[in-house]
Parts: sequence; structure tokens; C-alpha cells
Amino acid sequence: MNRLTPGPTLIARAYDSILAAICDGRLPPGTRLNQDQLADRMHVSRQPVGQALTILKSQGFVRDNGRRGVIITPIEREFFRAVYQLREALDPMAARLASQSCTREESAAGRRLLSAGRRAAKAKDISGVIAADVNFHAWIYQVAGNPLLVETMGLYWNHLRRAMGEVLRRPSSRSQIWDEHQGVLKAIVEHDAGKAARLSLAHVRDAAQRIVESIPAGSGESGSSLARIGLAAVR
Repeated sequence: MNRLTPGPTLIARAYDSILAAICDGRLPPGTRLNQDQLADRMHVSRQPVGQALTILKSQGFVRDNGRRGVIITPIEREFFRAVYQLREALDPMAARLASQSCTREESAAGRRLLSAGRRAAKAKDISGVIAADVNFHAWIYQVAGNPLLVETMGLYWNHLRRAMGEVLRRPSSRSQIWDEHQGVLKAIVEHDAGKAARLSLAHVRDAAQRIVESIPAGSGESGSSLARIGLAAVR
């Protein structure tokens, strides 16, 4: 008899599938979610979908909307302003900690991530740029060695992915972001804690201006439906 290897539960896989669709825009803000339709598209029962939606609701990715049921949470300026206020506190601390412990192997990994981001930006690959941006900051949190940073900021970067696409379509923004990343990386690998923290703070503030100000004040739901949404089967 073959040995069974543990894997993600159906709930976790349903959660991952729905979250990915939210973050990459296949489920846009304001989309009304129908639990039966979601279950049918992912080829699972309603139960794991319902529990996945409960988790997503607790994390702010979906919300109740009265008689209309559950919708994808609209992209709201004040929420993202709050996320960047949190980043202003945590990102400089992460860069400072990372600069104090960064090894040669970790430095090489950071340089590879920087190169991947520049390649994606040059190719005008928006989804690739977003993934590279997330991976670069995740690298800083990991090198910092504080597991709470990784866990906390992992959640909020999923929120940020929802708002990044429009800004990163601007060529000047794509180039500027990776120039800023290069400065932060250089300070980290040279173990210059003060400079790493200062550059990280400046980068977060620039990002806040690019992202937050790109969100219309009072932006709300789109009112779209699941009609054209594709979700992978969950097995």
C-alpha cells in the first residue's frame, strides 16, 4: 500500500484558489460571490468553500453585503493608507535587522531577486513585477529573522497586490521601484543598518504616495458577478 503524504486540506486549497483570484484581479472588487458557483468551478462541495470564505472575511478580503450576500472587499484608500502606516513602522525595522544578520548566501539570493524584478520591469510583465516586488520584501522579512514579520506582512502584501497593478503599468514607476530596491539591498548586504532603515522608510513613503494616491477617494464596489471568472479545480 502506498504511503499517504500529508497535504493541504480542501479548505486550505479552496482558500488559496479564491485568494489568488482576488489578488490577481480575476475576482475584482465588488464582485458578488455565490458559494454554489464557486464550489462548482473548483469541483468541491460547498463546505470547504464556505469555510475558506469565513477565513477570507476575517482577513478583510471579502465582506457581507446585506441581501446581496458576500462580495470582494472594495479597494478603499483609507485601508491602504493604514497598511502603509504599518509598513512605515515595520519595514525599516526589518531592513535594520536584516543588515545585521545578512549572510553571503542571503546576499546572493537578494541580488537574484533584484535581477528578476528588473527583467520583469524591462519586459513590461506586470504580474511578474508584482511577484518580484512581493518576493523582494519577503526576502527582507525572512533575513530579518523575526517570524512575526513574515506572518504579519505576508497577509498585508496580499492586500497590496490588489492595488499595485495600475501603478506598475507606468514605466517610470517600474524603474524607480527597482532603483529604490537596489539601494536598500546594497545597504543590507554592506551591513549598514542605519542606511538600510532610512532607505527602506523613504521607499515605503514613496510607495504609499504612488499606491494610495492612485486609489480614487470614495472608491467602492464594481457590482460585477462571477459570470466570467475562472477558478482552478481544487483537488
